[in-house]
Amino acid sequence: MTYLYEKISTSQGFSLIRKDRVFLVRKLEGLIFDCDGVIFDVSESFRSAIMLTVNWFFNVVMGFSVDELAKPDHIQLLKDSGGFNNDWELTYALVLYYLTTLIIDALTKSVHLKLPSSSSVSTMNEAYSLFRELGRMLRKRGVQLKPATSLELEEYIEEAGNGGLRSVEEVSARRVSAATGISTSHAKAVLDALSPFKGDLYGTNIIKRYFEELYSGKDLFVQVYRVHPVFHRGEGLIEKEKLMVRREALAGLISFGFPPIGIASGRLRKQTLPIIERYGVERFFNLPASTFLEEVKEKEEELLRVGVSVKLEKPNPYSLLSTASKMGIREAFGYVGDTVSDVLASINAEKESKYSVMSIGVLCSTVNKARTIEKFLELGCDIIAHSPNELPEILAEVC
Repeated sequence: MTYLYEKISTSQGFSLIRKDRVFLVRKLEGLIFDCDGVIFDVSESFRSAIMLTVNWFFNVVMGFSVDELAKPDHIQLLKDSGGFNNDWELTYALVLYYLTTLIIDALTKSVHLKLPSSSSVSTMNEAYSLFRELGRMLRKRGVQLKPATSLELEEYIEEAGNGGLRSVEEVSARRVSAATGISTSHAKAVLDALSPFKGDLYGTNIIKRYFEELYSGKDLFVQVYRVHPVFHRGEGLIEKEKLMVRREALAGLISFGFPPIGIASGRLRKQTLPIIERYGVERFFNLPASTFLEEVKEKEEELLRVGVSVKLEKPNPYSLLSTASKMGIREAFGYVGDTVSDVLASINAEKESKYSVMSIGVLCSTVNKARTIEKFLELGCDIIAHSPNELPEILAEVC
């Protein structure tokens, strides 16, 4: 479907607004923000953690010496698919891509892969040793690893669609099966047995453990997880996060009569509040009404106890609807995000609730703006702006 847009001049050039949704601006009772890429610049924190974790696993743990296995454009490709709001899962997807290529190379060279039993790997040290030995054996048998091109990764992601990690796992199994002649079920078993992200970071999930230690840093990691780091004891990448939305813009939005802004984010509350307080912007946000990863997981576990298994992270609209309800919004709100998942969550929130939801996509954190604009336009995103700092200007122009 093709949507018609009109341009609104702003200090950063111009923004786009859907002509058939202009009326909704006047009905908005409040705004909800995503956090990463909207409130904070996470290019040197979360996105760096993704790249560094992938490189660490294959180069340090498995012993391959290959640069740039994960690059900013790779991350953006996965973000633009709409299935990877969770940065842990995005990291898993990149690791799985490379593990798939290694397994295919090994099996086509008739390398016997000794698969560990479920009882043989139960600690972080055992997981580390398993992959260190696997890497040594593969390198000895001539199995090679090379960086993916953006085109190769794009084909992989397109095959998976917007189904997230589960779809990527299915694509990997099909690729192993097609390349080696083993059954898809056998391929799934091999990939599952050699997965470095099974379990949690207290057990054998070596990817999540390193990611969180690197992102949080020693002190925050201990505070959040109540255990000492194993791999990284220095400062966390979280310290590099910068405020992306200006205080004047936040104050400008409040001046329109909006209540303090809600947050619906896939990051941990415990890792977010200290940064908000560090920059002194907590007065602009309704933090008690906001929804972070802890609340999402708590709801998933609550539903699981009554037999309902569901994933509530975006693009599921749960965090948006929960925040809107706690904010006391009755009819309409806007959601400001920087990814396809955020726009999809807004669309799903309107479909699945009583609310009218204005999707507001910002481009300030994207690597490939042209591609992201194209994705936003395809979805019918209501407002497309360079950054959240333009929103007071856009609202003033429309109203």
